[in-house]
Amino acid sequence: MEISVLFTDLDGTLLDAEGGLGAAPAAAVARLRALGVPVVPLTSKTEIEVRALLPVLAAGGIGVFENGAGLVTPRGVEVVPAAVPVALLRQILAEVARRRGIRILPLDEMTDESLAALTGLAGTTLAQARARVWDLPFLAPDGEDDVLEEEMEEFRGVQLVRGGAFWHLSGRHDKADAVPRIRELFGRRGPAVGLGDAPNDLRFLAAVDVPVVVPRAGGPDVRLVSALPGARVAPEPGGAGWAAAVSALLDDEAA
Repeated sequence: MEISVLFTDLDGTLLDAEGGLGAAPAAAVARLRALGVPVVPLTSKTEIEVRALLPVLAAGGIGVFENGAGLVTPRGVEVVPAAVPVALLRQILAEVARRRGIRILPLDEMTDESLAALTGLAGTTLAQARARVWDLPFLAPDGEDDVLEEEMEEFRGVQLVRGGAFWHLSGRHDKADAVPRIRELFGRRGPAVGLGDAPNDLRFLAAVDVPVVVPRAGGPDVRLVSALPGARVAPEPGGAGWAAAVSALLDDEAA
């Protein structure tokens, strides 16, 4: 197998709990770079966060931010027409909370202490995570899934997606929307590989040739493994599992 492009989620997948690139995944990225395989992050993170990571990866210079709202390339930023400004998303979320009496906490209203405890971020990375333009992460009480999904059906042009730690309210776009465009930009032959850990990774994992589910501490997400019966499952959570899965694929390629 000759990998054309490797697409990856970040939190809970490539990055460690503090948002950094550990030794094992860094070594795997370096191996991919040496082989000329682009590594493309597809993430709910902000444009600022993606821009900060691309030089660290140094493997392609392209990344997707805010769950497919936009694409960073060496030539500039592309924003999809379906993207909805975060100010409007805040209004919709506030209206749902008011009508249903649900305690909803958007990411940008969390204290630094709470956000750091939940994400492992600190210092300037907290400000980068708050720099939302097209996607609004939030927390809601357990058991409110059906209520939230029912309410969002009344608003045109928006969708509700479950991520790893947060719910996400956004326009009707997805990480997967960028996959054909990115494959076209690189113009490389061979199968595309994708690695993810959460439900908001499902569509992009389904869009690649070789999907890999990275498990969490309690095991792989049941929704991913049931929807992707042919997917590989990394041998352990987080960056260590990501690195092991990538190394196995590259070893298959070399065999």
